[in-house]
Amino acid sequence: MIAAAATPDFRTVTIGKGTSAGLRPDMAVIAPDGVVGRVIVPSARAAKVQLLVDRNAAAGALVERTRAQGVAMGQGDQFLRLDYLSATAEVKVGDIVVTSGIDGIYPKGFVIGTIDLVEKSGSTYKKIRIRPSVDFNGLEDVLVVLTPPAVDEPMPAAASPPGGTAR
Repeated sequence: MIAAAATPDFRTVTIGKGTSAGLRPDMAVIAPDGVVGRVIVPSARAAKVQLLVDRNAAAGALVERTRAQGVAMGQGDQFLRLDYLSATAEVKVGDIVVTSGIDGIYPKGFVIGTIDLVEKSGSTYKKIRIRPSVDFNGLEDVLVVLTPPAVDEPMPAAASPPGGTAR
């Protein structure tokens, strides 16, 4: 880590690797504890990383226990919120939230954080807050995922096996 943003309005850090090391925009950045953010502006020897807690950041999310899908959204502070969750989804304090892989940036299964607040209003969720697993104030080393997430490709039409016909 080289530097952090000078303003709390933009939650970014600068890392000491850039395009000369193969970094490109929208590459996932992780730490041993979980998701950090994504590369937004790489230069030759450095790159600016938008932290997941930035108010303009988001990641496809999955509640690990129930497989309920939503979007983890930055709020500009130390927490995330879980939005776009089905009203029928079951969520409780203590549930672990991981990346769903649906956004095309973060591969599936990286830890985002733990749900620490659930407020319901009738049958719908009013507010779901996530405590990130990463301590953004204590970041030292991060990893950049250089390989893009796997894309589910459709299976080809029935093909004949080598040396014969399909049965």
